[in-house]
Parts: sequence; C-alpha cells; structure tokens
Amino acid sequence: MITLVLVGLAVGLFFWLRYRYRAWQLTRRERVKLRALGAARVHRPVSQRLVSALPGSAVRRLFRWRTERIRPTVRVARRGLMGGWIRIRPDQHILAVGMTGSGKSSTLRVLAAFAIRHPRWTVEVWDGKWGVAGRLYAGKARVLTELDEIEERLADLVERELPIRAQQLDPTHLALMLDETRLIRQLSDAGLKRLITVVETGRELGVHVWFGLQDPKAEVLPTAIRDQFSCKLAHRVQTAEASHVVFKDAVAAGWAPHLLSGPGQVLVWEALRRPRVAYALWLAEPVLTGLVPHGPVVAPEFAPVVDLAKASARPSARNEHARHAPARTPGRTADALTSRQAQALAALDVAGGAMGAADLGRELGIDRNRAHDVLTQLRRRGLLEQTPDGFTIPLGSAAERDQS
Repeated sequence: MITLVLVGLAVGLFFWLRYRYRAWQLTRRERVKLRALGAARVHRPVSQRLVSALPGSAVRRLFRWRTERIRPTVRVARRGLMGGWIRIRPDQHILAVGMTGSGKSSTLRVLAAFAIRHPRWTVEVWDGKWGVAGRLYAGKARVLTELDEIEERLADLVERELPIRAQQLDPTHLALMLDETRLIRQLSDAGLKRLITVVETGRELGVHVWFGLQDPKAEVLPTAIRDQFSCKLAHRVQTAEASHVVFKDAVAAGWAPHLLSGPGQVLVWEALRRPRVAYALWLAEPVLTGLVPHGPVVAPEFAPVVDLAKASARPSARNEHARHAPARTPGRTADALTSRQAQALAALDVAGGAMGAADLGRELGIDRNRAHDVLTQLRRRGLLEQTPDGFTIPLGSAAERDQS
C-alpha cells in the first residue's frame, strides 16, 4: 500500500515538474525583456527603498503626516446572514439599476435615511411618479414632482448654487435622488444639458446624484451621465444586453446582474471591488417615515423668474394675474401656478379659442407630451375645460377674472 502511494506521488511530482518546465520555457523571452528593461531603469536611492519597506504607521510617524478626516460610509448590503457588511461612500454619484420589484427603491431609501439623519446633508427628491414616492419624504426632504419645478431647480443649481459652492472651502452635501426614468425622457434639451453639467461638476462641490433606473439603455440615460457613476448597485435586470450597458466588459469578470436569481440580491460595484453577490438592506416605509431629520430639510430657496412675454398687443387680465403672482418657494400654496402653467394660460387667453397639445407645444417651444401634461394639470385644477376642439378657458372663470 505504501509503495502505491509513493509511486502515485512520484508520478504527480513528475507531471508537475514537467508543467513548470514548459511554463518556464514559454515565458523565458518575456522574462529576458523584463530583465533588460529593469537594468535600464534608474535605481531608487536607498532611503526611498527603506521607506517603501516600512509599515504605513511608521511612515506617518516619521513624516508627521496627519490622517485625513474619515469619510462616512453607509451599509447597503450584506453577504448572507452571517457574512460581513458591504459599505459604500455616499459622497459620490450612485446608480441603482434593476427591474421593477428588484429592490432598488429600497436601496435608495437606505441612502436617504443616512442623509436625513446627518447634520451636513440635505436631500432633494425629484419624483417622477406624480408624488407617490415623495410622500415618504414629506417633512424630511424637499420634494419636486412637476417637470417645470425640476427644470427651474436645474437652472438654479447651474447658474447660482454651484458657483457659490465653488467659493466655499467645505460645502455641505446635497443629494439629488431621482427614482424614475420618466424625468430624463421628458426633460427639455436645455434641462438635460444642465443635468449633465451637475453630474460632471457637482461631485467636487458637494452635489451628488443618486439615480434609480430600470432601463439603462443609451436612449434613456445618456452616456455622458451613465459614465460618471463611480458606484453602481446592480439588482436583477431583464437581459444580458442591459448588463453589458451597465458594466460593459466587466460582465465577463462576473458583473452579470441578469444572472441574479431573485429580488433582494445585488452586485455592489466600486473601484477595486470584487464581484460578490450580496443581499441588499431593506428599509421599510414606516421606518423612513418615523425618522427625525438632524440636518436641514430644505435647501436655500430660489425665486424663479416667471417670463410671460408673448406676442400679444392687447392687455389681458390673466396676464396681469400671473405677472403679479408671488414667486414660488418650496413651501408654496396649492393655488400657486408654475411658470409653464402661467405661460399656457397666457397663450390660451391670447388665442381666444380652443388649443390642442400640439398647438400649445409650438407656441411655448416644448414637445407635445409636456404640453399635454400642462393642460391636464390645469384642467384638474378647474382652470381649463376640454372641448372637442381642444382645451379652452371656461367663460365663467374668465368673467370672474375680468371683474376682479
């Protein structure tokens, strides 16, 4: 029996040595080149080589280096029930991608909970679901639900707030949380350019974008925005194509969210992180509702300029009402009109008849879908009525305005 074992070990050793010899022969040319290249390099002095051999703590004491302030991290996932936590830095652009029900919205709620409880963080929720997702953040964050508000806020960020932040040594952090691709689809060209500017320059100035996305295709999320995310939380996606859009060539290395087995699983991608399947934390809605904010709830207010300059020769009572309306603030009343709604009312008043979404879009310089949204909002508020020819101002409402 011992003889058979020794023979087996000898055979295994023979094949291993033959494998190592062949590998040595195949790599001999490359090793010769590297040796020649190393001989041509300028050797470092002994002091530098000594410092590189010392541990980091000894080097810090030797040069009296001061350690930088530790950046906070957030726990977003865990490697199983007994596994370790996966932490990420919140002060970066974060993309949470995944199909409906995969858990990306809950992951964004975990990040928002951190920002709400931190005294130097402010959260703004740009809700593309007509206020459904923003209800959870009432009293804890600023919630923008209408596209006009979001475009005005983008203009305010680029033109006013970012230059002010650039002059501050340590600006506070502002998290812009977007959880719906509808916002990107319906933004105007100018608004999309401003969003790209915020994503490209905002990180150094304390403005961070946390984006929840279902479909990562280029026609939905431009490449200029998608390539700026330094952290990606990939839940389960529908197809392998979506995985390649998010991670590109890294899919071959294991970053393949389309192979995840079910909801709750997530791949947390950051620089120098290995692909390991983890389970995302789940923050229930009542827990988020019960949080007490430690930082500011509303960012500095801005007063958007309502421009109603239209090609109209005759004065209009509705124009006067919109012109003297107070500037909108984050705590505006329900009766206040957005600038786009006021422009739509002015255009209908000047037209003197019914207008459709296409006519209003040409008049205001916006696409037909956005014009239809504005008309629908005004009809729900009772300021317009729908006729077979389009939308028009009710006669009773116009007479009351003229009398007032």
